[in-house]
Amino acid sequence: MISQIYQKYFQKSFTFLYPLLGFKKGKHPKPTQTYVCWEGTDFTVEKRKLICVFEKQNTEEWKNFEMNYLVTHKMLEQIVAIDENTVVYVFDMNVFAADYDQFIKGKYSTLSVQVKKILTDYYGTHTPEWVYIESFLFPGKYFKQYAEILGMEEQLLKEVGELCDLLDITKETCTVKVPQDTMQST
Repeated sequence: MISQIYQKYFQKSFTFLYPLLGFKKGKHPKPTQTYVCWEGTDFTVEKRKLICVFEKQNTEEWKNFEMNYLVTHKMLEQIVAIDENTVVYVFDMNVFAADYDQFIKGKYSTLSVQVKKILTDYYGTHTPEWVYIESFLFPGKYFKQYAEILGMEEQLLKEVGELCDLLDITKETCTVKVPQDTMQST
């Protein structure tokens, strides 16, 4: 049951795209940030990339994750060492091209059945965030509830068709400066 809606911006690329990489929530280390484009590089929204910034850790868990999951990932396109503690992994999301394009347009409810299943599996149906994710993916079930919370006509929400705001391209753009000669293709 939703009693309030998100007031602050949340990173849409982390919420909707990161789970598509197949990592397990709660099992694998998470990036400190995710983005859909990178200032000063040719990684634009049109290229359909997911830019994941990770803080390296001196633990066996991190080393295992990096060597067995990140470096060998079939969608990995580039690795960029920012400094001795920060590394950026750039993933090619073109395998999900149609869904990526819908995501960029803010059409979360039109994501494919396959992507909705991946998101369901990632978040689980009995978690606090699932009810929100479900409302974004299947808004028809939630228009009335959102209208009551927002104090507006349900029909207005139906006309918009989505219950999650668009991504903010400024917040979804990585601004980390790329050190010279650190772009490493896989």
